[in-house]
Formats: sequence, C-alpha cells, structure tokens
Amino acid sequence: MTVWSWLRLAVCLWLLRKAFRLARWLPLLAVAIAAWPVTIVAAAGYIAAWLRGWPPARLYRTAVGFLPFTALWLGLEWDRQGSWTGIGPAVAGAWGRGWSDRNVPGETRAFLLVSLAAIPAGLALAGLAWSWRNYAVNSGIGGWLASAPVTFDARQWKRQVRAATGRCAAPGSVPLLARGGRIPVGGTIRAIGHRWHPVFGVPYTACARHMVVVGATGSGKTNLMMRLWAGWFTAALAAAHAGRGRPPLLVVLDCKGGRDARVKADRTRRLLYAAGPGGWRSGPTRPGCPYGSCRRPTWPSCSTR
Repeated sequence: MTVWSWLRLAVCLWLLRKAFRLARWLPLLAVAIAAWPVTIVAAAGYIAAWLRGWPPARLYRTAVGFLPFTALWLGLEWDRQGSWTGIGPAVAGAWGRGWSDRNVPGETRAFLLVSLAAIPAGLALAGLAWSWRNYAVNSGIGGWLASAPVTFDARQWKRQVRAATGRCAAPGSVPLLARGGRIPVGGTIRAIGHRWHPVFGVPYTACARHMVVVGATGSGKTNLMMRLWAGWFTAALAAAHAGRGRPPLLVVLDCKGGRDARVKADRTRRLLYAAGPGGWRSGPTRPGCPYGSCRRPTWPSCSTR
C-alpha cells in the first residue's frame, strides 16, 4: 500500500464516520425545522442565558410563569371549540398557515397564534440545553481545550456580574423591603448550594444579630449598611404597628469620623426618616384607637397602650 492510497483510505473512513454522525442529527434537525416556533424561542432563551449569565433555573421559572396564560388560552379555546379535541386541529391549522404563507406577516401571525404553547415549551428546552452545556463544560466532556472549564467559568462570572449590576441600577428592581420582611441587599451574582433568586435578601430579624461587613474602599459598605438600617427600621416599625413587637430603636456610632462623616450622617438621617416615620405620615389610624387621631408616626404614644 502506497502512502497516497493510505491517505485516501483514512480520508474516506473519516468522511464515513462524519456522515454517520451527521445522519444521527438529521431527525432532530427535521423536528427543529418543523416545530420552528418552539425552536426560535429555545434559541432566543439559550442565547439570553449565555449572554446574561443566567442559571438554568431562570429559564425554568420563566417557562412556569407562562403556564397560567397557556391555561387561560386553552380554556378560551375549549369554550370556543366546545371540546378539548378541537384544540389540537386549531393549533395544527395555525402552524400549517405559517408554512403556506411564507412571508413575514403570515409567519408572524402563525407564531402569535401558537406562542402561548411555544413559549413555555421553548424556554423549557432552552433550560435543558443550557443545563447540559454547563454540565458538559464543567465535567470536562465539552470544549476544545483542557482550559475550557476555566475560560467558560470566567466569562460567565463577568456576565453574571454585569447582569447583577444592571439589575441593581434599574429603578425599582431592588426595593427597600420585600415580602415576608426580607431586606433586599442587591442583585445575586451566583448561588451555590442554595436556590437562585435574582435579588438576594435577608430577613429583617437577622439584623438583630452580630454582623460584619467586609470590603475594599469604595465597594459600597456604607450604602449596604444604610440599606440594612432603613430596611430593618421599616420592617420593625411595621411589626410594631401590627402589635408584634416594640417600636424600633436604632443607635449608630461612627467611630471612623472624617470630613465626610456629617454628609453620611445626614444621608442616613434623611433615608431613615423617609423609610421609617416619614413614610408612615399619611397612613390610616391605628386599629382600635378610641380617639381616631392615632396616626402611624405617633401611635406609640397612644394612651391605650
């Protein structure tokens, strides 16, 4: 056997292996093309999770959030068709019109008609694909180089930091006090061993324990402490108004001092007043007050207590 014949044999075997591998993906490609609305949503969700550094749980939760709209749509279709058996042909007809009307208005109309079923299914598929990608890279079975897991993790960390920073900068995305008496601290970059939430929060009762805030200069330690103080004061004042505790008392000692101490003290005073007593000025009277004038800022001094 000559060198040239050996090279031709090696190339033919390589092409044959690639052809068999490609043939395995052809059925999946055909299904993806046939179910193009679901494929579009899945591709968009996967790209969004990759660019924003979202965990797969974010895609799953978004898919679950669409299910009530899907259920409402199914209920309306059932009421219009008169039976559950007519929903399938209606969806198939809308999907078929997307193939017959091969133009932008026709395909857009077909996508909108099946969107309430395609969006949750596509997001669920995107979550599965993104979960598999994370597992494959972290376990070493994905990527071209041995350093792929390190590079992937570093890039995703940067994207997660960017997403969390944007979430904190968006007006109203991180409120002063969340439901259940939790104080939102800031956007979550990454959660390990815990359920992922877009915003990390701590219960206001945890502020009664010892706490240490460690960070470099300019990293936001003072703003974090102000947020914790204001959130705790608001939650504690609400609990006291509901009769679940005593009125809050907050004493702050600035042992650092410096020229900007008065500026920070004034910011803290205005924030606490707006979040605490100032925010309760226009509230209703205290339940059970016989005088009818026991407003929220002054109700602790009511003679009925």
